[in-house]
Amino acid sequence: MSQEVVKKKAHPADVLTEMQRRFADYLVYNQGRTTFTDAALAAGYSPKRARIEGSELMDNPKIIKYLRYKTNEVNRSYTVTKNNYVLRQQKLSKKLEDEGKAEKCLGFENLIGKATGQFIETHLHGNLSDLSKSEKLDEIKRLKSLQAERIEGISSTKLIEKNSKE
Repeated sequence: MSQEVVKKKAHPADVLTEMQRRFADYLVYNQGRTTFTDAALAAGYSPKRARIEGSELMDNPKIIKYLRYKTNEVNRSYTVTKNNYVLRQQKLSKKLEDEGKAEKCLGFENLIGKATGQFIETHLHGNLSDLSKSEKLDEIKRLKSLQAERIEGISSTKLIEKNSKE
């Protein structure tokens, strides 16, 4: 029985020299704020040839592939997700609290609560003046019961009973 060995795919950085990698990294981390010449100088290329080296390096397909890979990696790390959004709000709130500005934490605490589903906002849309008095009272009762269910949490048996009655 012979097992085939799967060859590991090469990382885009593996085919670059240290100076080429530094050149590309400098471009990625200073995106839009630098030139190829500055990146070449930062990577350690000779000041006399930095402009030419920067231009030649940008014609290298290996560098282009690594730039694409690294840019995607960096952009992915800045993607806003629920978890890193909540973590950011917590850090900002904690910073204010540590500075003795606890009263200013409320806004961040509110955002954290909304993002984690602790607070539920109810928005009514429609024209209430189109409803009769009895319809308005029925709607108020319905909304109050919904609010009470959300606050106390409705059990699955209560939910089944409620839906079977309707």
